Amino acid sequence: MALTEFKTIDDYLASLSEENKAGVRAICDAIKRAVPEAEGVISYQIPAFRHNGGWIFYVSAHKDHYSLSCPPPIPSFEAFKDELARYAKTKSALKLPKKELLPIRLIETMAALHARYNLEQAGKKRGKA
Repeated sequence: MALTEFKTIDDYLASLSEENKAGVRAICDAIKRAVPEAEGVISYQIPAFRHNGGWIFYVSAHKDHYSLSCPPPIPSFEAFKDELARYAKTKSALKLPKKELLPIRLIETMAALHARYNLEQAGKKRGKA
C-alpha cells in the first residue's frame, strides 16, 4: 500500500472502503455528539479528536476491527471495564470487531468521560502555573 499523507479526516475517509468509511464515520460522529467542542484532526495519519489539551480518541479501520486508541492513562478502560470485557484491548487501544454492531452509546459515554478527564487535567496544570 502506498504511503498517503492525509491532511483531513475527510481525506482519510476517502481512502477507505465503503464498509470501513461507514464504521469510522459512525465512531467519529459519536465522539462529536458526545463532545461537540472536540477538534477533529489527523494525527499519526489517522483521525483523532482532542479537547482541552488532551486526546479523546484516535480512530482507525483495520482488516477485522475498528480501533479506538489513546495515550495512557485511559480513564474509560477502568470505568467501563465490565462493558469492555468482551472486546480485545491493549494498554492503549480497544478493538471493536466489524462483525458486531458498534457500541455507539458506549463510545459516546467513553468520549464524554475523556473530555471531563482532560478538563480536570487542564485545571490541575493551570493550578500549578
